[in-house]
Amino acid sequence: MNFKVGAEKMASAIADSISPRTSSASEVEKLKDLIFEGVSDKGAAVKGTVLKFNCSDGVEVTVDGKTSGKVASPELAKAFRDVYLDDKCVSPKLRESVLDNCCAP
Repeated sequence: MNFKVGAEKMASAIADSISPRTSSASEVEKLKDLIFEGVSDKGAAVKGTVLKFNCSDGVEVTVDGKTSGKVASPELAKAFRDVYLDDKCVSPKLRESVLDNCCAP
């Protein structure tokens, strides 16, 4: 994080990006709760906070090295990845960088 963001705002922003990419509102809500809980333990996501999302066979949430939990759902993991990698991604520059640097043959 580069600036302070409240737990609810952080969790909602991520959930709002994922929701249109999946059909499971309940899984998105579980993920939102995990993000909220992880960030709330700190009070807010402040400068220097590291949020990590492992999206291999679900979405595992880690905040500053402490695991908040996991939603075991391949569909949710794909939706989360798509936030950053699909044609309507939130950051085309990041997508371009990932494709250029991580997916080269």
